[in-house]
Amino acid sequence: MISQDSTKMIEKIVRNFASLKLRSCGIAVSGGSDSMALFHMLTDWKSSNKPEIIVASIDHGLRSESKLEVEFVKKACEMKKIKHFSLAPSTHLSKIPGNLQDNARSARYKLLRNWAIAKNLQCILLGHTLDDQEENLLIRFFRGSGVDGLVSMEEMVARNEILWMRPLLKFRKEDLRNYLRNNNYSWVDDPSNQDDKYKRVKMRKLLKQLKSNNLITPNFVKTADHMLRASKLSREIAISNSKTLLSFNDVGQISFKVEKYSELFEDTQYRILAGIISWFSGKFYKPRFSQLENMHNKILNVNMKGSTLGGTVFKKKNGLVTVTRELGSIEEKYSVKNKNFIWDNRWLITLKSGYQEQLFVKPYGLLGIEDKKILTTSEFDRNAVATIPSIVTKRDVKFVTLSNLKYDIDVKLLNQDNEFYKFF
Repeated sequence: MISQDSTKMIEKIVRNFASLKLRSCGIAVSGGSDSMALFHMLTDWKSSNKPEIIVASIDHGLRSESKLEVEFVKKACEMKKIKHFSLAPSTHLSKIPGNLQDNARSARYKLLRNWAIAKNLQCILLGHTLDDQEENLLIRFFRGSGVDGLVSMEEMVARNEILWMRPLLKFRKEDLRNYLRNNNYSWVDDPSNQDDKYKRVKMRKLLKQLKSNNLITPNFVKTADHMLRASKLSREIAISNSKTLLSFNDVGQISFKVEKYSELFEDTQYRILAGIISWFSGKFYKPRFSQLENMHNKILNVNMKGSTLGGTVFKKKNGLVTVTRELGSIEEKYSVKNKNFIWDNRWLITLKSGYQEQLFVKPYGLLGIEDKKILTTSEFDRNAVATIPSIVTKRDVKFVTLSNLKYDIDVKLLNQDNEFYKFF
């Protein structure tokens, strides 16, 4: 029996959610208190307008306990007769260069997005709290982030054809734990949340100290709300300018003239660069400002010919900058498991009918020499063409974008107007 206080809390959580009248939603549930509270609140919610709820848990394979945590969530779902799915990266994160935590976060969003598309879900719900807002703000403040880095997380944002929702942003972690305790629900404590080697843990402890000395007030997170409003204005200006600055082609390459770029406000220049890189990489989070600043200076440098950042290749010739996906940053061989999925963040691939053979997606540039002869001519830059998708089996090539190969499959680049500007 759900307590009266819990019922009121659930009503607060679902108020905005209910007004959308969604058909189906997924919840990302790790087993921690925040996501377990969200799971129980939505499954305990009594409403005729309630959408179908299914759950996904992600096992990054980075900790020995992660499999047990996924199993814990699975059992909770079985108790409430909710469908559960376990997701894992196809490539172990330890083999991917770069910051491990950043890579884990990117992999998490990618897995959830493709899962949502495969299951025809309208939204994904995440368990971020007010405590997470404060931690993010402090981390980014010390990192020297600009306006975008200091913004608050939004309760709703549409990206990659999915609505991402954070219904718990106004709630404290302890409030959620009290909800779980009051209703005899359990959760799993991740031991890494106490490990000082992680910056987030250090910031969490620092926040606690600052609050105990009255150096952090409830108004602290309002700074992020103010920054969000400023960021939205800056974003609109950048989008307006980019529509006249940027050109797109059918293989996803972007180009712009340095002369026109140099005339823009500096903030607009950085935002456009960040949007381009985020679109190519598919990452929710923009590159760090120091990295953007370095790329910005290279673009304006008359001697610059080429450079890379965030899986994106910048080249400059005769005052024209071309931007292409970096071949080495694309997954070498992606196993097809669903009828609909997004490949390499930008390509929507749909299998029109059933198929018997195991299919894979490979970038054209990684095909064998003989297979590459399938595409004999192309008006596009060869480096850009190298990053287009091809559908293969273990034995042969079935389909290549831009070729005459026919297969019961549809491959298209995600619409720039609908998707590209969401990364600004």
